[in-house]
Amino acid sequence: MADPATRPGIGELLTSGDARLTPSERRVARALLADYPAAGLDTVATLAELAGVSGPTVVRFVKSLGFDSFREFQDMLRGELGAREASALSQASRARGDERAVLTEGVAATLSALSPTELVQAVKLLASPRRRIVTMGGDYSQIAADHLLLQLAPVRPNVSALPNAGVLAAAAIADIRAGDVWCVFDVRRYQLRMQRIAEAAKAAGAEIILFTDRWLSPIAGSADVVLTAHVEAAGPTDTAVPLLAVVEVVCDGVERALGDASVERLSTVDPLRRRIDGPERY
Repeated sequence: MADPATRPGIGELLTSGDARLTPSERRVARALLADYPAAGLDTVATLAELAGVSGPTVVRFVKSLGFDSFREFQDMLRGELGAREASALSQASRARGDERAVLTEGVAATLSALSPTELVQAVKLLASPRRRIVTMGGDYSQIAADHLLLQLAPVRPNVSALPNAGVLAAAAIADIRAGDVWCVFDVRRYQLRMQRIAEAAKAAGAEIILFTDRWLSPIAGSADVVLTAHVEAAGPTDTAVPLLAVVEVVCDGVERALGDASVERLSTVDPLRRRIDGPERY
């Protein structure tokens, strides 16, 4: 088995599509992701009951992921749980690394682990002009949500940001139509508010694209697409740089899929932008 310090997280492996699982094992994966990682921290029998499979199927699932035993599988889940709940204060006690090296490695690890299947699905949803797009981010991820908004709005119509005020967020959920796509950004120090909004949007008929870290936001269990980033930094706080790299890859795919339609849209938007923000005339 790969070194636990370097191997991908369990949630990241399951959402990447790299794990080769039987249909029964995929039922275990779905049950685990629906309440990640807590669903895997009880007994084999409990996880089997949640997934509606037999105990031996859960054991085979664990071995398919490269673990020698269920105990070893749970040890890694507990390690991920600790990483998910790490505070900036606890991270400050670590020795600082080389910031440039950590950022470079984080972007490289993020892009190499990005699931082609999930990426294709995200691009397909975002490039469909009939779909309305809403972006939303949390305290630590709003910058990436804003970047997605700024990249998509000039090249396709009907892209907006979710208002911060609760009553306006509620109104936006009430206005959801089938086929709308909500792009949700939620990284560790996960926010319950984000989860509640995403669940309400999903229940109202929106499709959810989740941008998260490799430990997986609780929203992952109900998201239609999950894209992960390695957000660890050299200092006490995480970095948004790898998450922004994911946004760039997604937007590049959307622009390519839109083709001439994106250029036509820009031909309308850009002159208006220059008229609004151009230099003053005296």
